[in-house]
Amino acid sequence: MLLAAPGAPQAPSQLRRGLSRAEAAIRSAACDAERRFGEGDPDANASRCEGIRAPPGVEVGRTSARLRNPRNAPPDWAKAYVAQTDGKKASQVGPALFDLRDRVGLLRPIEIRKRCLACHADRAEVPESTRAWLDAAYPRDQSFGYALGDLRGFWWAEAAK
Repeated sequence: MLLAAPGAPQAPSQLRRGLSRAEAAIRSAACDAERRFGEGDPDANASRCEGIRAPPGVEVGRTSARLRNPRNAPPDWAKAYVAQTDGKKASQVGPALFDLRDRVGLLRPIEIRKRCLACHADRAEVPESTRAWLDAAYPRDQSFGYALGDLRGFWWAEAAK
């Protein structure tokens, strides 16, 4: 069941522990991605990401309505929400919290930034060498055609309550 945009004070008390663990797992995964892909301001990210570790027992990943890698398909509980937000600007989509009975599901939007466009802009704008590599690695790639500020997809996490 979708509960709405989370924040520890607004989340029902029985979900706050799971929400906190889900947030920490997403923060850790996002920091790992920023280190790998060089996203954002390295100095600001370094201080924000210093010492961040994913809590054990939390599943985390990235997903989108327009997948590059089919292994990144949304979890069942997130499919409808991911589909209904496709095509929106990231600023129009907030995080979403789901009560999954014994677990908490969390979706955090991913915004297209300047660096993302090297691989996610209109297909014709992506350098030929990059397109060739992507075509070979992901023959069913659907993740082109984004613009600055678009919603690229979501970080998701599932944590026990």
